[in-house]
Amino acid sequence: TGKPVSDTPAAGKVGRAPGDGSAQLIASGPDQYDDTLYALQVSSCFSASTRILAVTPYFVPDPVLLMALTLAARRKVAVDLVLPRHSNHRLADLARHSALRDLTAAGGRVWLVAGMVHAKAVIVDADLALVGSANLDERSLFLNYELMVAFFEPGQVDAFARWIEGHRAQAELYRGTRPGLMRELVEGLVRWLAFQL
Repeated sequence: TGKPVSDTPAAGKVGRAPGDGSAQLIASGPDQYDDTLYALQVSSCFSASTRILAVTPYFVPDPVLLMALTLAARRKVAVDLVLPRHSNHRLADLARHSALRDLTAAGGRVWLVAGMVHAKAVIVDADLALVGSANLDERSLFLNYELMVAFFEPGQVDAFARWIEGHRAQAELYRGTRPGLMRELVEGLVRWLAFQL
């Protein structure tokens, strides 16, 4: 579905936005006293007023983050999630379908890119862009050592948003279908093992 797109927003493509370019490093991992990154993602979903735009290779969120995203979609916030059609992790691809069905049923849109996309970024409204190493899955958010950079300057936020929208323009819209009993059992088992993914 279209020509391949690059995996990371190269600095040359993003460009330097006007303003002070303020940004903040946010570390996440077992050595952190608070789950600052996770709390920021969840609270940003609850406070979003216009859009949540995200790209990630793996989407196996915990129930709270999934609820925050689905409630945002039900509030008519434009929730768009860009994923590879097939990532390099087969179990993660299998585990994601329940969350994808819940998100799309709430009014969110999921876009599947033909090639592997390993970038991780979340845009909320025009005020926040989180870019770095953390995936939207439980292992990455709670067990792994990750580092994200929060950008607040509107020009920079918009630049990252346009980069994700470039991926979205080459993607196909995901349409979830109700699984059979066996498929649902397999998905549930894989989700139960989500920390091992």
